[in-house]
Amino acid sequence: MKEMKPRPTESIDGFTIRRRSQADMSGSGLVRPENASIPEEFLKGSNTGGLRKSEDPTPTLEAIPDEVPRATGLRRAEIDESLQALDDDVRERANKRTRKNKLSFKRIPWRRILLVIGALLVIGGAYMGIKLFLASGRVFQGNLLDLLGAGTALKADAQGNTNVLIFGTSEDDPSHVDAGANLADSIMVLSINQEKKTAAMVSIPRDLYVKYGEACISGFQGKINVAYECGMASGNEASGSKKLQSIVGEVLGLDMHYYAHVNYTVLKEVVDAVGGITVKIESDDPRGVLDRNFDWRCRYTCYYVKWPNGDAQLDGEHALALARARNDAGGYGLAGGNFDREQYQQKIIIALKDKAISSGTLANPITVTKIIDSLGNNIRTDFSAGEIKTLIKLAGEIDNTKIKRISLIDEKNPVVTTGNYDGQSIVRPISGMFDYSGISKYVKEQLGTTVDTTNEDASIQVLNGSDKSGVASKKANELTSAGLSNITTGDTATSSVYKDFVWYDLSGGVMPKTSAKIQEVLGRSAAGTTLPSGVQSTADFVIIIGNGTN
Repeated sequence: MKEMKPRPTESIDGFTIRRRSQADMSGSGLVRPENASIPEEFLKGSNTGGLRKSEDPTPTLEAIPDEVPRATGLRRAEIDESLQALDDDVRERANKRTRKNKLSFKRIPWRRILLVIGALLVIGGAYMGIKLFLASGRVFQGNLLDLLGAGTALKADAQGNTNVLIFGTSEDDPSHVDAGANLADSIMVLSINQEKKTAAMVSIPRDLYVKYGEACISGFQGKINVAYECGMASGNEASGSKKLQSIVGEVLGLDMHYYAHVNYTVLKEVVDAVGGITVKIESDDPRGVLDRNFDWRCRYTCYYVKWPNGDAQLDGEHALALARARNDAGGYGLAGGNFDREQYQQKIIIALKDKAISSGTLANPITVTKIIDSLGNNIRTDFSAGEIKTLIKLAGEIDNTKIKRISLIDEKNPVVTTGNYDGQSIVRPISGMFDYSGISKYVKEQLGTTVDTTNEDASIQVLNGSDKSGVASKKANELTSAGLSNITTGDTATSSVYKDFVWYDLSGGVMPKTSAKIQEVLGRSAAGTTLPSGVQSTADFVIIIGNGTN
């Protein structure tokens, strides 16, 4: 008899058929003989190999009597039933998922969806808050939570004006890494009146020749753009800012309440963040303006700074280029050089203010994020958070028609001029070297803060009769802040008779308004109508500062 080979394991649709072992069948008294097969008499249609012919194309195995040992462990009917049960189970699960999806669609948990949306908004707000918090620690003083309050009143002088020094350095400019990075090449004062909702801007020429009051890189005196670098000799940014702030206050005769120190990057990034700005080009040249000094940016294949007269649309790079342009390299339309550049810097700031507070700009979280990032990385100021809140509010309340742009080279009344001193080109007051009385008087007139001393045209001189330096300038600033003008400073011999200070009315009684204002500011009456022995002055009123105290 030919030996039978073991049959391969049968599988259906990837499932291996599990056969009962002899141990499984022993409990029923049946033991499957080894290599047993099903006798043909128990199969219908044996002439077809044991398959039943029917309309159902699926062949099945007929039932096997219990007393006959099973050869394969499973009947074909059982296999069919198992497969049918499996198909039914799959269909039932699919139906359940379909019904569940339909029910879920009909019963959408809108409350949960709203909660998720709310959570996303909170997360977005938290993200903005974190960025603002991190940026604020670098930008302004005090508590960030003050931004959420009503705002803090700004410091102001006797006329209600808040004066802010805004200056720019180029430490972020690759061309200035080795030299000139800390020179303040853009210097401007913004004066804001909180009550009147007015403002004024005046630019200080970077080449204005001043005294530093101490030994600096260029000596005891030099161009004003060195003052910041002189003050920060120890590496302290705040001390450098305060130094420049003090000198600018002396030049203009104003109390300087705050400062904002920016670099080139902040202008470029903030202009781009708000989507660009529009600046009106106004040149005495019918062609407009051209400065070839920036053509390298396009590899000399274009005129990078070239616009006709009229409105110009500027992105950040071009706004920065215009702010630095001064008719270099064979250009035209900027004959005033640095003075023209200062005027366009003022225009750029006004245009940026308009765009930043325009409808929708600050409502865009992407825009706000970019502005916060730029300010946080590129600006330093001594404003507190609460004062920043007030400043932002004022920016939206002050109309452009209420912003005056003051020029120190006004055609009708110029108060500065150019010249040469100690072998270098400088800007100096028309009234004389280191005499800022004409500048102070003009600026105060433009600000509308001069005292009504019609037809008096009084002159005032403050003399330092003490052992301390700078006290005469400090008292002069106090007088100018009160609205007085035409004030000069000087030195005189020390004397105990001066005490903390004394003042003299040498006007002969013909300047009562000026005399009354000085008495109001100083809080005491004149010590006399003639000067002490040894003191000389041609001024109408003289104040002498002494070593004593009240």
